[in-house]
Amino acid sequence: MFRVISEYVDHGAFVPSTTDDEGNESPESWLPVVSTGVFAFDPGSSSEPRVAGHDRVIVEPTLYFPADLAFEYRDEVFARGKRYEVEGETRLWVHPTDPSRRANVVTLRRVDG
Repeated sequence: MFRVISEYVDHGAFVPSTTDDEGNESPESWLPVVSTGVFAFDPGSSSEPRVAGHDRVIVEPTLYFPADLAFEYRDEVFARGKRYEVEGETRLWVHPTDPSRRANVVTLRRVDG
């Protein structure tokens, strides 16, 4: 049995700043978001680092999605009403007893405060 899409997230690909031949720099930006079906959104963990002068919460959920999709570092994901940034690289997940069942996994990150 193959995984089914359980919900949709909005994905915006990151576009780094560039400099043209005349030295003009275009600012970093994100492409318009595209609705993307995912297998699962694991809300993950949250932490409250104790740093003098800072009151923040860091949330790091995990997203599981079809193996033919890839999210890149700094892409943005809107899931369940919150904006997250992709942390690190997309990783391939292979089912431990059925190698034909594959998915991609990525860690997301949101910092509030």
